[in-house]
Amino acid sequence: MSTLHLLKYVRSFVDGRVRIRHPALHDGAVAALAEARMKAIAGVTSMECNPVSGSVLLTYDSAVIPRDRLFAIGEAWAVYLDKVKAGKPADVPEF
Repeated sequence: MSTLHLLKYVRSFVDGRVRIRHPALHDGAVAALAEARMKAIAGVTSMECNPVSGSVLLTYDSAVIPRDRLFAIGEAWAVYLDKVKAGKPADVPEF
């Protein structure tokens, strides 16, 4: 699996916590959608989106969400956000 899209947006990462910044997250509706969808994933303990900074802070249980699954989820969202920012049609990631 490629994590090319995801890695350019990760600002900090330790097991259980990740901060991501993406320009598409400056859109409040996009940020709210991402927050709602990510909070619904088992193992996500909190998800805070800040449209002003275009960032999210995700905390999760690393025993429930293994690193490879977390990266797959993050990569799908990074690709989606890239398309949204470019004004291209995109399907919202489902997990």
